[in-house]
Amino acid sequence: MAEPGRGSLRMGAVLALAVVALFEVFAVAHGIRSQRRLRARVSEAAEQRVESARAQLDSVLALGPEAWDEAARLGISLGLASEVDVLDASGRVVFSRPQVAPVIHELREAERRRLEIGRTVTALARDGQALRALTYVPLPVTSGGHLLRLASPAPDLEDEAREWQTVLLGHVAALVALGLAVVLILWPAAASAPASTEGALSAYEEAMGRLRDRGQQLSARHEEEVLRMEERIREQAAMARAGELTAGIVHEVRNGLGTIVGYARLVEHGQDPQAATRARAILDECGTLETVVRRFTDFVKLEKLQLAPVDLRPLASRVLAREQRGHDAVDARLVGFDGPLVVQADEELLERALENLVRNALEAAAAGGGNVELRAERTEAGVRIDVEDDGPGFAADHPGEVRPFYTTRPGGLGLGLPLARKIVLLHGGELRLERRVPSGARVSVRLPDGI
Repeated sequence: MAEPGRGSLRMGAVLALAVVALFEVFAVAHGIRSQRRLRARVSEAAEQRVESARAQLDSVLALGPEAWDEAARLGISLGLASEVDVLDASGRVVFSRPQVAPVIHELREAERRRLEIGRTVTALARDGQALRALTYVPLPVTSGGHLLRLASPAPDLEDEAREWQTVLLGHVAALVALGLAVVLILWPAAASAPASTEGALSAYEEAMGRLRDRGQQLSARHEEEVLRMEERIREQAAMARAGELTAGIVHEVRNGLGTIVGYARLVEHGQDPQAATRARAILDECGTLETVVRRFTDFVKLEKLQLAPVDLRPLASRVLAREQRGHDAVDARLVGFDGPLVVQADEELLERALENLVRNALEAAAAGGGNVELRAERTEAGVRIDVEDDGPGFAADHPGEVRPFYTTRPGGLGLGLPLARKIVLLHGGELRLERRVPSGARVSVRLPDGI
């Protein structure tokens, strides 16, 4: 009777291992689908950035081969690429700036047909550690079939790909171990050592359980990273479209401002006192428009971090002292800044972000209770800074998240918080909005020790 029972135990163990193997296969398939979705989003974002500047590129490229260098400089200055190449009809590089893209890629037939009808094509290519999003733009027909290739790095995708490789190796190791366990279970056991076989089966089952748990943890972590990067890619695509539109608006508004200021100064220096008064009003309005333009430009321009150790204590003291001028009725204080709080950051950009948060808090407190606190604390992940006020708090229809151009303040642009959030994200941090009890608002900023 012992032999049939042992056979049933073996079959049960094999069935359990088969179920675990199915979960592993499902996790691998899910990870592959996530990779494909992320790669598609990276390609789409790169193509949208190029399409938003297509009219500018085409106007330069229409001048012929002598304008290739100017087009390359334009693409790099607009943040469309880190390397720009021109390829002839056979795919050979005939021009590059500042160097040839460090990847090899051949266009498929479907991609060539799309280029022939004047459409752009974007593909991802990897060569060793280098990964690039390659966007091809057809040059004018008179160029003889040449293509402009804009190569932009995809650091987020590179990091995620390395993470996925680790996860995939874990899943593959688990599947191999599962296969070995099944073989050992089904292998005819020695009649003289049944207890030894059962002990081996128990050890393998325990090992497989640990591998399964580890695989599930890695899969969950991988999915979280994919979602985070997809959100960042969507934001970058939206910012690229908004940036191109705003650049055109800024250009036109500044031209108009120059004309207005010129005529206003002619009137101001005339003999008519009333005309001079009106001219001063015109100049004041021009100053307001110039402020609007500057804020738009600050919001959409591409920032490059100049990282260095920054002590947040003197930075916060400086910002609070400067922004409190004109708000003497508000009691503003620092809490938790007793000792040094050093992070790796761009001091100028970080100060600009904190200025916007403190200014908003002071203005809200002036209309409410009249208290503002800047709280800081060291955490395991870095430093947390809370800017709190006891003003009226967020409006009932507030979206609960930072959105450009949303404001309840008369004359406000709604760009202060979005600009602060943009700078915090550039530092690898996080910015959250919270309601304060019993009244007021809290903006919580979390900054890592290093980037």
